[in-house]
Amino acid sequence: MTSSANAPHPLPDLGIVLVAGGRGERLGAETPKAFVTIGERTLLEHCIDTIVSLPHSGQLVLVVPRERAPEALMLSHGLTAAHPLWRVSVVSGGRERHESVRFGLAALHDSVSTVLVHDAARPLASTELFERVIAAVHRTRGPVVPALPVADTLKRVDAQGTVQETVDRAALVAVQTPQGFPRALLATAHERAALLEDDVNAAPTDDAEVVQRAGDVVTIVDGESRAHKLTTAFDRALLESLLGSA
Repeated sequence: MTSSANAPHPLPDLGIVLVAGGRGERLGAETPKAFVTIGERTLLEHCIDTIVSLPHSGQLVLVVPRERAPEALMLSHGLTAAHPLWRVSVVSGGRERHESVRFGLAALHDSVSTVLVHDAARPLASTELFERVIAAVHRTRGPVVPALPVADTLKRVDAQGTVQETVDRAALVAVQTPQGFPRALLATAHERAALLEDDVNAAPTDDAEVVQRAGDVVTIVDGESRAHKLTTAFDRALLESLLGSA
């Protein structure tokens, strides 16, 4: 499904895959996570509004549960009407996150050379964060992820919950989205991952891991606390507070 305004769209150079297929079990919601509301707007709406306000010619691909595709397209219509530089497509998600991203990549126009992958579960990520990642991808011509220093003391434990050691946190960071990549590099890494899906390795948890498994080097840029991920009811309360303090 694709939404389009009456004015012709320039060919997009930037593509953003918005992964919105999470079921939200840990949140305890009765609706898929991306359709949960924060400040009277769904997470999906928050993300779309931020992305289409970027000063780029771009294509946004929403990857959602199949039964939610019409709703996602309808939500996007009202938010993109004033942003003719952006085109929006909606595709159905896969069984795992990396499969959903692969479906999103396949929906991008051939003109797209830079891709960002963002989780709808991070609805308050700012335009400044998106721009920081985009600029770093253009500068390095490689994979870039936003990250924050780890503040808590970390312990390694065994299966019984017994502490084994304290882990040095100096070299550790907490990684966020959007994560940025040259389009060809990310697509090739996902194709390779698809061929190895029956391998003994666990499924990758983010796209940085997908490209690392393909042998690519990932660099980081500064993340931000507002790009907090919605997982539990506490996270929802925190995001509501962050939204109210903006």
